[in-house]
Amino acid sequence: MKLFRIAALATLTAMSGSAMAATDGLLGATSTGTAIINIAKGNAVQITNLDDINLGAQGNLTATATQSDDVCVFSSTGGYNITLTSANGSFELTDASTTTNIPYTVDWIAGTTTTAVYNTAITGLTGDSTAVDCNAGTNATFAVSVAAPDFNAADPGSYTDTLTMLVQPE
Repeated sequence: MKLFRIAALATLTAMSGSAMAATDGLLGATSTGTAIINIAKGNAVQITNLDDINLGAQGNLTATATQSDDVCVFSSTGGYNITLTSANGSFELTDASTTTNIPYTVDWIAGTTTTAVYNTAITGLTGDSTAVDCNAGTNATFAVSVAAPDFNAADPGSYTDTLTMLVQPE
């Protein structure tokens, strides 16, 4: 009797650990079987349609140089936050052969809201929650600007930086 209880307890324990268990029907005039249907939806985000920003080649600027790129942000939750960081540690364009850097600014534009960005998360944004490619469209823009006085004060050279965009679901 004791052996039977241990075997029954082991069977119940194994069954309770497995919440999904299809059952076959029995042979008879009718037969009913069951199958548990399960799907799990996790948090997922993706930013696509990114292009490099080329502010051109000039000897002098008379006004701020600005270029923008339209992107797609997908979020399985519908909401996301984004943090933009510079490979140079601060939003500056650098050239290894010069001693000067050129600071730049970045704006994140989502809908009708424009937010200046600098190494902090922008929260409460809405992404496309139905199509990872925004149905071949875009839903956000980032704009990079270099002020004329900063550009004009720099030594001649070819200045670059890498802007990293970290998107997280909310």
